[in-house]
Amino acid sequence: MLTDACFVVLALYFICTYLRFFNSYQQPQTIFFFIYQLTALTLLLIRKSAVAFSSKPMDYVYALVGLGSPLLFRPIAGYASSVMGIFLEVMGGFFVLGAFLSLNRSFGIAPENRGVKTMGFYRIIRHPMYFGYVLAEIGFVINNFSYYNVTVFALAISFTMLRLQAEERVLRKDPEYLEYAKKARWKLIPLIF
Repeated sequence: MLTDACFVVLALYFICTYLRFFNSYQQPQTIFFFIYQLTALTLLLIRKSAVAFSSKPMDYVYALVGLGSPLLFRPIAGYASSVMGIFLEVMGGFFVLGAFLSLNRSFGIAPENRGVKTMGFYRIIRHPMYFGYVLAEIGFVINNFSYYNVTVFALAISFTMLRLQAEERVLRKDPEYLEYAKKARWKLIPLIF
């Protein structure tokens, strides 16, 4: 619950920051970050109860820092966007929103089991939301390059990987997930990892 409360505070901070910069920074592809925050906040309100959760406090830290650190990205007004950056942001947003739709009421922040999902993007990889985060964050950094944003990105990726491992530990206790993992072999990147 503390992880969720911290996420809500960070999400509201990001939304306020985005709105503050929006007049001078009007790049439509970054609307993903804004839509993502609103969708995540909504799903937190309607989600199911967890049937299993991690007993390790550090797993909650991984989840909070991995998910919350990208909320600290800062748009750079006047920085020229590249086609590659825009493409990655849009594709990342597509994967995240597709994963949201697939998860629906099973969405969560911390490493918990709210029911195994195997449809939609989850047929391809086991963590399509994290894949989307990575793509969108790379695109955002390309389009808003600063050493600050690169540092936030490095922090986000490191903790997202720790979060993924924590989530796998919780989910692998479920026989349904073990069966699913045999079919969806790749955790994050098809044919690689």
